[in-house]
Order: sequence, then C-alpha cells, then structure tokens
Amino acid sequence: MRPAPIMPSPAPQGTTVCGIVGVVFGALGLVLSFIPIINNIAAIFGLVGAVLAIVAIVGTFRGKKRGKALSIVAAVLSVLAIVITLAMQSAASKALDDITGTSTSQSSSADADKDAKTDDSTKTDTKAKGEQDMEGDLTDMHVKIVSAVRSGNDYNNQPTVLVTYEWTNTTDKNNSFAVLANPKVFQNGQELDTAMYLDNPEGYDSGSYLSELQPGATGTVTLGYVLKDDSEITVDVTNLLDFSDTAKVTYKFAI
Repeated sequence: MRPAPIMPSPAPQGTTVCGIVGVVFGALGLVLSFIPIINNIAAIFGLVGAVLAIVAIVGTFRGKKRGKALSIVAAVLSVLAIVITLAMQSAASKALDDITGTSTSQSSSADADKDAKTDDSTKTDTKAKGEQDMEGDLTDMHVKIVSAVRSGNDYNNQPTVLVTYEWTNTTDKNNSFAVLANPKVFQNGQELDTAMYLDNPEGYDSGSYLSELQPGATGTVTLGYVLKDDSEITVDVTNLLDFSDTAKVTYKFAI
C-alpha cells in the first residue's frame, strides 16, 4: 500500500501590520488633540489611524491576520483623537467669539464702574490708547502690574522672576486672564521665556492664569519668567487679539 499523502500545514498567520500602525497614528493623534493649533495635525493622524484600523479589522475577521483586539484599539484611539480635536477647536472658536462679541457692549458699563476700580492718579478711558504706567484699562479688563521679584530656579536650574498681575473682568461673561490678556516680559530688549518649575516656588499659583472670573470680579495671577541676567525687566500687558498694541499697561522693575 502506498503511504497516505502528508497534507501541508497551514501557513502561520501574522499579526496585522495595519493594526499596529493604526495604534501608533491613533495614539499620536490623541496626544496632540489637546494642544491648540497643533491639533489640526491630530485630526489627520486620527483619520489615517481610523482607515488603517478598518482595514485591519476587515483582515482579522476574514481570518487572514491575527490581532483583532489590536485593530479595535487602533479604531478607538483614532476616533477619540478626531472627537477631542473637534471639541477643542469648537471651544477655542467659542472663546474667540465671546471676546469679539462683548467688546462693544462693555464700553458703557466699564465707564460707569471705572472710579470704583482705579485710584484717582491712574484713571484712564476704558478704550485706552497708548502706554499706561503700571495700571490701566484694556478692552475687556482692568489690569495692574503689582510686582516682579526674583524666585526659585526653573526645571533647568535657570534663575527666574515671578511677576504678579491683578486684573478685573469687565466683560459680561466668565473669562480668564489667559483668554483676555497677552502678558510679556522683556530684558535687554528680548522677550523672556515662561518658566516651568519642578516645585512651585512660594507665591506662585500655577492655576491662576487659566482660572475664570465672573463679570466684575477681581483676581490675582502669578507667572514666572526665565531671566537672562541681572538687568532690569519691562513688563507689558496688552489685549490678546490687539496685534497693534494700541492699548498697553507697562512697567519697569529693577531685579
């Protein structure tokens, strides 16, 4: 008798490459989706990851490749990246609409309340023009540069200065200093970088910059800046969207 023919064993299935690449694109998109402006790229990563995930899922269901769970993870990450990107961009668009839509309505109410918020020596028009020394009115806020003092070193062991701002929300909606103001610090004519600390120094409130105030409320913001040397610094605060700097509060400090 002839021996029974040996049937060839089926070729081993490989893990789906599309699923692996889809996870990478989905994860990158998810991380970048929280960063304004850059999250435009996150949406693209999410879209590419979603397409690769669909291809991988189809392949695994047909039994051509292994890695069904990996493909599903890629799809979830990619969809989350797209959804979060759209949500972040919608929130940013709403904030810009709030800023541009409330400027006109606030001019009359800010004029009426001006005496209660400023000293006689620092009174200015609500729609102020030019430089205002240490304290004054911007489009949607009243701001005072309170102090600038040396602080602890940043994460890179560089010397820093801690600047304190006091501001009043003169819009008719809740707003934060980050949405309304554009604070900058200069030394020797060069803008200083914002400091990042491993351990928050005394007097520094990391959340104050983003904390919202109700209409008419006053709060304090502290921001750290990396010093270049021991020379004096100039602190400027302008409207966030006023690129011509027609209204500015400024003051110089010896360090």
